[in-house]
Amino acid sequence: MKILINLKSVLLGRALQELLEREPEAYLARAVSDISQADGFHPDFIVVDSCTIRNCVPFHDPDTKIVLLDSCLSDQDITSMLLSFKIDGVLSASTDLTLFKKALEVVMSGQIWIDNNRVKSIVHNGDAGKSAVHDGAFSIKEREIIMLVSQGFTNRVIGENLHISEQTVKTHLSRIFRKTRISRRSQLVPLAMKLRMPDYT
Repeated sequence: MKILINLKSVLLGRALQELLEREPEAYLARAVSDISQADGFHPDFIVVDSCTIRNCVPFHDPDTKIVLLDSCLSDQDITSMLLSFKIDGVLSASTDLTLFKKALEVVMSGQIWIDNNRVKSIVHNGDAGKSAVHDGAFSIKEREIIMLVSQGFTNRVIGENLHISEQTVKTHLSRIFRKTRISRRSQLVPLAMKLRMPDYT
């Protein structure tokens, strides 16, 4: 199993590499400070953090699994990353090596690994929009806008993506805010997670 480690902390990355290489399993790990240093290395996994994930995404093969190392990120930060990137697993930086290896096996089998308590915390982060989610009160366009707002896009960019005017985006947002009784764009992040993962609401 080939693992590329690209963390902001070079020291932490190299420590993880050494730990994995000492294990009896056939791990081939490489820690790099810059994803471009991995040229010619075709990993099964890329382990990243919130600082390096944006740089690694354009370089990785679609079949490569991305595991995010969570170093005290907020629920909103985690949710935004899950909505913005193809992340196959989220692991706390305090995870012990046994659980880390188990997570790799689960992700390798095609499943998503996220701590259940973290998922519940995200999707139950406030009651904003809870009744609207269960009532199916959002139109397809409103759901699309909720997802795009949660990824940090401006009204102008959302309009360009959906081929509608910026004013139309504002109109949809006004309706969404009325339905959910919220007033800030940031409050749409947990709502987007609820829409994407209804089984946890």
